[in-house]
Amino acid sequence: MKFFNMIIFTVLLVGVSHAFQLKMSNTVPGNAPCAQICAGAKKGGWFSKGSGNTVYIQNDVNFSECGFKAGTRPVVTTTLNDEGAYAVGGNIDNFFSAANTGFQFEVLLGLSNDHYDRSDTVATANDKGWTINWTAVGYIC
Repeated sequence: MKFFNMIIFTVLLVGVSHAFQLKMSNTVPGNAPCAQICAGAKKGGWFSKGSGNTVYIQNDVNFSECGFKAGTRPVVTTTLNDEGAYAVGGNIDNFFSAANTGFQFEVLLGLSNDHYDRSDTVATANDKGWTINWTAVGYIC
């Protein structure tokens, strides 16, 4: 929550103290005056999903309150961290199924014949406060 408050404060400070302009790349077509930045953090809610010999955990991030236009897909960037000294991550951090209302985030930890246990990993991620920090830039009209 502190991270989210810091982002809001920074955005408000920049907006009040300086005029700024948001530009979208021409690879993301849309109405420039309708461009919007939305940011947040998702803590907890990790679960295991899938089958086979890969060990990964997943989380769903909902940003429907950002109000991005239906049928569009905002540009999303993410980071993953925790509350303490625990080493976060694995081989691959990935988000997918991005839409105007959110995305799914997955951490691939290894193969099931490695030392990872899927249930312990989910508990660790939730207990240690693994947090997905995200920023989405898209159009609201």
